[in-house]
Amino acid sequence: MRVYLQSLLTAAALLPSGGCKAVECGEGTIESGGECVPADEIVSAAKCGPFTKLVGDMCTPVHDPTVCGPGTVRDVDPATGIGSCQPSSGAGGGCGAPIACPTPTAAGKQTICGQLYDFETSERFEATGATGARCTAVTADGPCALSIRAFDAIAFASNPQTAMPLAVEDTYVDDCGRYRLQHITAPSNPFVGLGIDDAAAAGTGPAGITNIVGLATPRVPDSATRDFEAFIARKATTDAWAASGGPPLSGGVYAMVFRARSKGAALNPGVMATRSGATIPANDAYLGGCGSLRTAVDTAATATGGTGTALVTGASVNDSVVYSGTGGLPPECRYTVHAGASIPQILFVQVLRPTSNAGMTCPL
Repeated sequence: MRVYLQSLLTAAALLPSGGCKAVECGEGTIESGGECVPADEIVSAAKCGPFTKLVGDMCTPVHDPTVCGPGTVRDVDPATGIGSCQPSSGAGGGCGAPIACPTPTAAGKQTICGQLYDFETSERFEATGATGARCTAVTADGPCALSIRAFDAIAFASNPQTAMPLAVEDTYVDDCGRYRLQHITAPSNPFVGLGIDDAAAAGTGPAGITNIVGLATPRVPDSATRDFEAFIARKATTDAWAASGGPPLSGGVYAMVFRARSKGAALNPGVMATRSGATIPANDAYLGGCGSLRTAVDTAATATGGTGTALVTGASVNDSVVYSGTGGLPPECRYTVHAGASIPQILFVQVLRPTSNAGMTCPL
């Protein structure tokens, strides 16, 4: 490869031969091929790796190295090369501290991390007296009673009975309800699904602590999906919806949760569920209430109330990415669009957030 020199400096002094350097170069230059050249000379596009630069004859980080203290781990953003320190699992800070979610180190893998919540109360699903200890045995209640597995979301929605779990290097759950599925083998389809149920065979399905709950997030190999909200939903909760005029879980329910902002937990009232841009009054129902308590359906409602939640029936994965919402947003914003599924005996939950309309900037 040809070498492009930014400038050449004439040798300041020639030294005698006999094992000594033939050229003595001044500050900011280095000797190359018997001549002094700038220390930041680029000799090859491939000499230094991503997020490094040539200083003298060595590749050094573009960004300052991040040194993490006790109780934290270093995570590098693959888009910027910038490292940050995150709390390590169970490293103090109480149950409110986020779980560490490092970017996968193995090619083609995806890591998904987040917190478990009770869908009825919107509270963190944690054990009584939780300390942040990793679950090492199945318990009678709390997060350690659960199983969280990764699936090809399309295969799971098409037939959960035959869908095979994806390979996961390590599944971490602690008694605070924090979880991490590390190094998931990404499926060929565009979505990774999570299936949540009781770990004990006697409690699977609606018989245990939770109904089967399904979630989906985009497949993004070589990345970590952080702060992904996961849920449990007790049989008493879904039975109460049916008793108040809502759809029974036996036919499958697609729960759409509309957040008011791109980040945070605020819920948005006044949103109507849509499929391909059109409202679906024959297939939607809305949970009532002024807060985040999802206990009953408001049969007179035509849009979300304070819970920001719509229950949709008849959704199919074959509909493709067509489910969204309208209302409750400024004109610069729209809701994200997702695939949906109403799978018998399963509560499929999707969190939707505002994003920018074409050519505009959403302020939320």
